[in-house]
Amino acid sequence: MQDELINAMSDEDIVEMKTKYADNASVILLLDGILESRAREAVEAKAKKQFEAGITKLFGKLPHPEDVHNVYVRWGEVDIPTGEPDEEVVIDGVPEMRAPTTKEYQWVVQVNKSININRGGSGKASTSKRAIKVFKRNGTQLEDKGNYASATKACEALGLTIGGDSATRVLARDGYIVEPFTGELDS
Repeated sequence: MQDELINAMSDEDIVEMKTKYADNASVILLLDGILESRAREAVEAKAKKQFEAGITKLFGKLPHPEDVHNVYVRWGEVDIPTGEPDEEVVIDGVPEMRAPTTKEYQWVVQVNKSININRGGSGKASTSKRAIKVFKRNGTQLEDKGNYASATKACEALGLTIGGDSATRVLARDGYIVEPFTGELDS
């Protein structure tokens, strides 16, 4: 009920509540967190929409080679050359020149990448009494956000800053619904 009430409130209503409860630091912290999470969600939604539109536009015009079955794209750290080769390195008995590099994050594309799903064993962590299942309300539907070993692990995976607050309260403040969980964990 509390989540429904907060979600029904406009940003202006929350700012009014901040004025009304200006002498209560806990309430101000909670309200600031709600406004911050709403702003972050709006920015993320806009970025995701632009990203999806860009991917559709990019792939829609590309020809399809017959030997390409999948494209794997990941955001990762890569070495970028910053100058001319100036260092000789011997690899497998063959000397070669190396250029100085810097590390940067960028999109890395691999064609026909094989992904191993199961590398032996279950590959899943076992649960404890702190394990939780996390959902996010999406209109009238609940969107499953995963199973985590603890509320702290869920906050880390979802990119939420805990600070001096309780991880469970941070999840609730950002509109997540938490239930106890006994099963195989996602992370």
